[in-house]
Amino acid sequence: MIILLLIPAGVGARSLFEVGLGLSGIYDTNDPEDFDTFIQGMGNGENWTIGVGLNTRLAFLDLSFLAMLPNGNQEGSEALSLLSSVAFQVPLVTGSVYLTAGGGLTTDFTYPEDGSEARIIGRSASEVTFRDVVVDSPLHLRFGLDVLFGSAKVGIYYLMDSMASVGRLGEPGGWVDLFRSAGNDKIGMMMQLALF
Repeated sequence: MIILLLIPAGVGARSLFEVGLGLSGIYDTNDPEDFDTFIQGMGNGENWTIGVGLNTRLAFLDLSFLAMLPNGNQEGSEALSLLSSVAFQVPLVTGSVYLTAGGGLTTDFTYPEDGSEARIIGRSASEVTFRDVVVDSPLHLRFGLDVLFGSAKVGIYYLMDSMASVGRLGEPGGWVDLFRSAGNDKIGMMMQLALF
């Protein structure tokens, strides 16, 4: 295992360990019927969200937290989504271009403007435990392409919110829902800077 972790550091210009901050522009595709509808939706500001991310990488394994900020789509409340992802990075051009593939949890937080209790994954915050968040949050899949420029990284990625959750994966046929889209597919453009 130690040898596998040291190989990427030996063959590439990247360090073994890295922590970075990133900023994303995320386009909610709204399940378009065709390519023209997809392109037209890009001109609508309500389909875009800003994401702020924290990323940690150990060799080829990448752990990220992306907070998608409220964009005012929901009347009477503000919603924030936290995407916790684990992904593998495969070098296409070592030290320059990497393919990423992974997935994780999508946890939604809703803050009503009337001052009532916040909701997490659709339930009152006071009733939700950490275990509930892990077991009941929907799972997402993430695929991307990253290009490195020194300590900076730019990339494009595709997010698919699935119909599965950790709790449902154990049910008969539940794993199939992992590959079924919930109709909330997104495309993101990311810029990240390595802190160390």
